[in-house]
Amino acid sequence: MTFRFIHSADWHIGKPFRSLPDRLSGELATARIDAIDRIAAIARARAASHVLVAGDVFDGPDLPRVEIRRALERMAQHSSIQWLLMPGNHDPLRMGGIWDRVRQLDLPNNILVLATPEPIALAPNVVLLPAPLTSNNPGDDPSRWMETARTQPGVARIGLAHGSVQGFGSDGDSAVLIAADRALRAGLDYLALGDWHGTRSITANTWYAGTPEPDRFPDNDPGNVLCVTVESGGKVSVEKVRSSHFTWAKINARLQSCEDLDGVDRELSSLSDLPRNLLVKLQLAGSLSLADHGALDVWREGWSARLKWLDVEHDGLIVRPTVTDFDVLKKSPALLEVAQRLSHRVDGDDKHNRDAASLALLRLYGFAAEAVNEAQS
Repeated sequence: MTFRFIHSADWHIGKPFRSLPDRLSGELATARIDAIDRIAAIARARAASHVLVAGDVFDGPDLPRVEIRRALERMAQHSSIQWLLMPGNHDPLRMGGIWDRVRQLDLPNNILVLATPEPIALAPNVVLLPAPLTSNNPGDDPSRWMETARTQPGVARIGLAHGSVQGFGSDGDSAVLIAADRALRAGLDYLALGDWHGTRSITANTWYAGTPEPDRFPDNDPGNVLCVTVESGGKVSVEKVRSSHFTWAKINARLQSCEDLDGVDRELSSLSDLPRNLLVKLQLAGSLSLADHGALDVWREGWSARLKWLDVEHDGLIVRPTVTDFDVLKKSPALLEVAQRLSHRVDGDDKHNRDAASLALLRLYGFAAEAVNEAQS
């Protein structure tokens, strides 16, 4: 007996990206729907006829009807694949909730909502044991019932749950806790988990698939699905397959001069063959001269044009004026004196005064440099 399926989770269809521009937010939302097509392609390429989604198919209970229908229509187009959708903590199964609205839309035959914790036959010798959530805080381990679920001898048992494995953690302080040894205690061949948005193996047969399309700047390997093969005798193999359209990355860099940006260039170039699909949060620390700060602005503009999104945080980057910087201000003794006073405040202990002085210095230097350039042209 060989049974192969795709383990996915945390689709979060309809997720808003309020901190980003509307145009980009729309593109990211579309990518989450398009992930269904990419998952279907992965399933077909690996001869997997089932996709198990371990919770949080939808981002919340109040999505517009058209958003729900758009996701269902996309799955319906891949009629050779059986989509098994389980409620999670973002889209729990409760009266009048999103799953009632889903079932009002006459589900296609290839979509099944896992509404009850009971065994479901996936194949002649394969049974699925789902643990759907009825609230975002059920107060007990929803996978506990799997221990007493009866199946025929020799039948492969696959568990599906959404929550935080005890001792491992999850995104935030999860109210849904799952025993780390649930697969062992319930005699599961494989336990497919959702909630942690990155791909992670807890044990050889207990995995988080992670979200198929990243939605933040994490360090936990999002953007994958898992192709799981269960064979006779309990042998399980798991293949991680990239499913994301966009890549989200976080970079920390320490600068002492603009020459240090060469290293950032190399790291950015290594992240993706398609920079236009790359979103980057760049956190800078160190110190730069006034002239180098100006060069940094030009560098940032160039990369912003190439990337899908670049967010530069430079609270940890200190302004360190040099003698060369002050040379630009020498033609105006009054400006030079102001700049020298501001430079002393940059070294002060008060962060508010330090930040204000840094900003004033940069603007002052920018005006002076512009005047010099105009005079030379």
